Amino acid sequence: MKYFICPIDRISLGIPADSTLRIIAVNRSQKAVYETEGEDIYISLPVLFRQNNTSAPHGIVLKSEKTGNTVLLTPRVEIDLEIPKESIQVLPEVFSPLFRYFKGVHFNEGNGILILNPESLMDVNI
Repeated sequence: MKYFICPIDRISLGIPADSTLRIIAVNRSQKAVYETEGEDIYISLPVLFRQNNTSAPHGIVLKSEKTGNTVLLTPRVEIDLEIPKESIQVLPEVFSPLFRYFKGVHFNEGNGILILNPESLMDVNI
């Protein structure tokens, strides 16, 4: 499966391409993790991870059944990467409260990529 890799400081996130509608440029600033504008929901990934630099000019619009869009704000989309399902390791149960928005982790050349579970972000108001 293909993932869009988004580095945020020292963390890399893998966002499933099959959950993505499109990638857009964003010119709004966001101080909270979760904000709404009309029917659209904006989730700032840098703020979610408590990064000092919260600049996020790229938006990944997630596919959704509802009328509004859920947009993940990220500093950049570095590459798209094919990650086989069997190479994604499940996070230990002890991490579940901390990493509830992730399906697992993939190690690529020694670097970990957290695999995002978009459904968990869209179901919960952060």
